[in-house]
Amino acid sequence: MKRKESVEERKKWRENLADFFELPKELLCNLPRVTLIGNIQLYMENYGGIIEYSGEILRLKTREGEIIVRGSNLTIKNFFGREIFIEGEIKSLHYE
Repeated sequence: MKRKESVEERKKWRENLADFFELPKELLCNLPRVTLIGNIQLYMENYGGIIEYSGEILRLKTREGEIIVRGSNLTIKNFFGREIFIEGEIKSLHYE
């Protein structure tokens, strides 16, 4: 009888595979990749959707939880597929 792998076992297996082949973990583990340029631009890959959006807060769904961007004059400049580009005065970036 074959036992089902738990979510944690699959996650650990992917991490080990990424380490072995020296691949970025965000590729195999579907982790978000965030690029912050100063406090005025944010680019994110591998997000799952927009939970909340206003000029002061942006909540983005990720596989492991959510990323919360707080600031002023936040504007979504582009979003397509699993990528999003935000501009404005970014005051904080929090991962929950």
